Amino acid sequence: MISHEIMSGLHTPALSHVPGDPGALAELVRDQYGGDQYGGDRQRGRIRDLAALLAERRPVHHLLPLLERVPDEPDAWAELIACLTQELVVRRVNLARVPSAVRCAAVLLELGHPLAGLPLKRTRAERWIDAAFLDPGWTPYRRLPAPEHPEIARLLQRPAGPEGPPTGGDGDGPTPLWDAWLARGGSAGRGPEIVSTREDGRLITAAVRHWSSPGEAMVIELPRCFEPQGLVPLGVNTFLPHTFRARVALNGERVSLNAVVDELFTMAYCDASHSQGLRGGYGRLRAWQSVAGLVRAPAEASVHRVNELAARWRWMAFRTTRRQPYWVHQELAIGALSPRGNVLTLLISHDTD
Repeated sequence: MISHEIMSGLHTPALSHVPGDPGALAELVRDQYGGDQYGGDRQRGRIRDLAALLAERRPVHHLLPLLERVPDEPDAWAELIACLTQELVVRRVNLARVPSAVRCAAVLLELGHPLAGLPLKRTRAERWIDAAFLDPGWTPYRRLPAPEHPEIARLLQRPAGPEGPPTGGDGDGPTPLWDAWLARGGSAGRGPEIVSTREDGRLITAAVRHWSSPGEAMVIELPRCFEPQGLVPLGVNTFLPHTFRARVALNGERVSLNAVVDELFTMAYCDASHSQGLRGGYGRLRAWQSVAGLVRAPAEASVHRVNELAARWRWMAFRTTRRQPYWVHQELAIGALSPRGNVLTLLISHDTD
């Protein structure tokens, strides 16, 4: 894992050109990062790191002049401007009324850049996002005061011991969804049905795609309408590989959309145990892709449209109820219940050494 100091040293020539002539910096960026290998994961990762460091180390008024040099082709400079713009947004800078930022976004959209569709200011669901709390070098966990963000604290908190009614087998945990359905008088002929597609899985797991273990994505059609308080105590079962293919029960609790978006963004932004984090721009993009998958938004839906749809869904966070066989770097388990209460979507993943 690259330390903050080493990573800063790698980008010292570029950092020293700010403030200064945007043209000179553009040529330096193209020279250092825009060679024949541009477009590969390594080069794009270095540009993402540079954008994060610029946003962290330099005041906004030093960085806004860089946006005056509008990209004219999909090269390393266009990548830096796209990433830098979003790094400022996730640090609570509203660029929606900055003409140069609007022009850059329009050009990036014409160039087909994947970050061009992201808003130039935070949405209502992103009110908790602030990358100033995140270290661009390495942040395994985000530590915020519990009184300020109690839902994040609960989302990350590991339980002291087994919780929930017994399920049999190794240890205790919540009642599996199918058994709970039968226990409440449901028909054995039709219970909860997993209807996930490959595209559902690709979208739902977008925020954790760089983690060391594959995420588990599920879209479950329920045989009748549920309320969140009826689902949260039931829990779900998962087959994640860090349990050696053993079922692990997950306890749930209600959380807000703000907590979910912030958690997805944080997990995408930060380094995984064996790979680079996505930083602000791509972390924000992947977080919204995961939300879009969880609420089954249309493929063409904008971030604002996904935000509107997600505000109508009810959100839950789940956590494991048994001790893991080895150290887990990060873990994430989020559920969303449709407005009618008849569809449950789940994202479950972990990242470990």
